[in-house]
Formats: sequence, C-alpha cells, structure tokens
Amino acid sequence: MLEQISKTIQNFFIYEIQKRRATGVVIGVSGGVDSSVVATLAVKSLSPTSVMGIILPEEGVTPKEDVEDALDLANQLFIPYKVIDISKIKHEMTKELPLDKMAQGNLSARIRMCILYFFASTKKMLVAGTTDKSELKLGYYTKYGDGSADILPIADLYKTQVREMAQYLAIPDRIIKKDSRPGLWIEHTAEGEIGLSFAVADGILKDLENENFDGSKYLDKDVKRIHELMQKNIHKSEMPTICKI
Repeated sequence: MLEQISKTIQNFFIYEIQKRRATGVVIGVSGGVDSSVVATLAVKSLSPTSVMGIILPEEGVTPKEDVEDALDLANQLFIPYKVIDISKIKHEMTKELPLDKMAQGNLSARIRMCILYFFASTKKMLVAGTTDKSELKLGYYTKYGDGSADILPIADLYKTQVREMAQYLAIPDRIIKKDSRPGLWIEHTAEGEIGLSFAVADGILKDLENENFDGSKYLDKDVKRIHELMQKNIHKSEMPTICKI
C-alpha cells in the first residue's frame, strides 16, 4: 500500500511539473515530518537539482533541533537549499502593529510563504505545500500562509499516514517521532493547540469521512472539538466571496 501511494505521489509531481512547464519545486523544509516526506518524494520523482529547500527559522522561536534536522535532510537529499532567518523581516513589519500573539504567529507563516513564492518566481518553480489531510480537514493552517501552495502532494494522507510514509521512506526516527509544531510562537505544538492527539483526531475524521461514525468509540469532548475546528475554519477552504453585479 505505501509503495503504491509513494508511486502515485511521485507521478503527481512529474505530471504537475510537466503540465505547468515548471523547472521543479520549492519546499519550505521545517525539520518536521510533513515537509520531510514531501521533500523526499519530490527528489525521488524529479531530481535533487529540481527541488529547492528553503529553511525559514525565527530566532527565539524555532527550536535549534528543527533547523539541524532540516539541514541534515537537505544534505542527505543533496538538494540546493537556503537558510533565511525571518526575525528581522518580522521585526520591521511589526514595529507599527499592535501586540497580538495569534496575529503575529500567523504573520510568521505568511512571511515564510512570501519568501517561498519569491524563490519559486525567480526559478520558475512551483511551491509544493506540506499540509496533510488532518490539517486540511481541521483547517489547521494559516490562511494565505502555509495553506497557500501550487500543489499539495500529501493532502490526501492523514497525519498518522504521513508518519507511516516517513518510516517507509527511511526518514530519521527523530523527525518521525517529533511533536508536530508549527512554531508560530515559543513551544507551540499542533496537538497542544488542537487539544487532542492526531491519532484520536484522525480516527474521528476517518469515521466521519466514511459516514460510519460510532460516537461510542470516542470521548464526547473530543468529537465536539473536531466539529468546532471544522466549522470554525471552513472559511479557509473557500474562495473569497464575490459581489455579483
């Protein structure tokens, strides 16, 4: 199964690059499991020179080990990469802005996406997003930030499936077992913000998708939380509303 999924994603990369007449893909490599899987599959389907990794830490926020893991992966894959600390950019942008933890965290994600698109433009590449199916369904991403991309190679794989794919691809255990952390502020983790583990979230999401939902398998509060997130974030998957004349 994992072999077939891997081949499907690799063919997806090749098809999209050829169809759009691009030279390759730009990927924000964070040191996390999602970006590691996307980068590895991109290299397998294209070539190292057709994949550019952009590592975008924020001083005082991004854990040192995430940067190290991102660098190690880029070197193992032999892809060209660039490290840009977004701290100075963000500092200049927030000088005249009010303090707001969530808004400034989302700003970090949007700064990163602006940089990815800058390099994609200069190199005639596509931005390969790293959002997985769990994040997509929950709306757990920043609108016009990490949710923006030209292609989404792993958006039909739940987080737990992405970790399985990472094992199949022999991605280092320290990356696979690492807590998912968007890193929009200090010690920011996905499961901490969501309020439940991806193992539980994925189980609920899969059952809801298959219309075979058995509420007795889960805690009521967990099911309620999933519905809250899906409803709250549904706007992220919609196009801007047009005023019809």
